[in-house]
Amino acid sequence: MTPKVLGIFGVGLIGGSIGLRARRNGLEVFGYDPDPSALEQARVAGAIDAVASFDELPHRADVLVIAAPLGATLDEIERLRERGDALCALMLDVASVKAPVVAAARGLKNFVASHPMAGSERSGASNARGDLFEGRPWAYAPTGDAQLDARACTFIVSLGALPLAIGAEDHDRIVAIASHVPQVVAFRYARLLREEPGAEKLCGPVARELLRIASMDPAMWREILSANATNVESDLRRLAAELAVAADELAAPVAQIKAPAGAMERRPGAERP
Repeated sequence: MTPKVLGIFGVGLIGGSIGLRARRNGLEVFGYDPDPSALEQARVAGAIDAVASFDELPHRADVLVIAAPLGATLDEIERLRERGDALCALMLDVASVKAPVVAAARGLKNFVASHPMAGSERSGASNARGDLFEGRPWAYAPTGDAQLDARACTFIVSLGALPLAIGAEDHDRIVAIASHVPQVVAFRYARLLREEPGAEKLCGPVARELLRIASMDPAMWREILSANATNVESDLRRLAAELAVAADELAAPVAQIKAPAGAMERRPGAERP
């Protein structure tokens, strides 16, 4: 299958970047977003050719990408599954947690749960980039249908990304430590740093990167973290234990170099304070 028409539900940063790359590849791109200002941004940015209605999109596209927050993604999947009249040869999502998506999509023809490991602290199609996925892993949950999985991989490669087959449960367990825990650390670190007046003026590159990450939409991340709470909680507690060990190691040498009472007097040639 060589797709000619792409439909995108949700034209923010990720959806807009997919649209830019797809149009560069010669596809006609239709977009829908419940936010009219997002659609206007996508049009101005060149991420879509035209707007399609909420109901038109699944009937006009060869490939449909659901590029919405997790809750909206699950709602759209449920709507598509119940109607059962989508004409797309391939449907993908891009949500950051996969187990609830796979569960919701059971019975939905031609759907592949996926997650591009790319993004930015900036949101909206005005910040979209056609090279956002270049060389980045794009995870997908194998469906058991070799031809459908091959169509998904071909589409992912066309966007410049590297397809990575992984089960939904394994995906969520791994991204907890690889993506979700670092985001929590960034949020908490930023809060701690900003309690110290003037600290931001002396930030090194690592601190600046943590502050950049911490500027991402907290509402979006609350939804993601809630959906993957069990994995994230476990890894946060493991990290807390590692940090406690690091603090203990730093404290130990301090105790070792403290001179015992009277030591100065006993040492030959030592001066009294």
